[in-house]
Amino acid sequence: MDSTDGLQAPCNCGALGDHPSNPDCTHTSMVEIEFTGRRSACLDAIGFLRTGYRVTITHEWQDPNTEEWAFKADAYRKFTPPLPAITLPEPPTPEAAVLTYLNDRLGLEIGESDLHVLTGLDHDTLTTTLTALASTGEIEHISPGLYRKNM
Repeated sequence: MDSTDGLQAPCNCGALGDHPSNPDCTHTSMVEIEFTGRRSACLDAIGFLRTGYRVTITHEWQDPNTEEWAFKADAYRKFTPPLPAITLPEPPTPEAAVLTYLNDRLGLEIGESDLHVLTGLDHDTLTTTLTALASTGEIEHISPGLYRKNM
């Protein structure tokens, strides 16, 4: 053959800058793989490959001379759709956090130190919140450091 006119390099769909992708450049993301060795080792390798690829075993045979197994497989990259955006709920207000615990224990006295642990509020925020809720009558201030919610 005297000339390379008319021969084209394989299309890389713009990966190497040869031309932009277009509908005529359709490629599958399939890879042909061959495994040889003990049957269990080959199956382990195929199982590992299946964590990221969809694998189809196309041929499987055992060499009668060496007793090694050979597997041929096609592997396609798994398509993982993007995860939807997760919207976390707004954290409760300090008042809502305190009232949640007091509502669950209607009529029972709960100490400020217990509320501190249960709500995760810092000392100043908790003290301010308890004072505000007691002044509006939503909770009852029994004695220093003890609160309850009446029915």
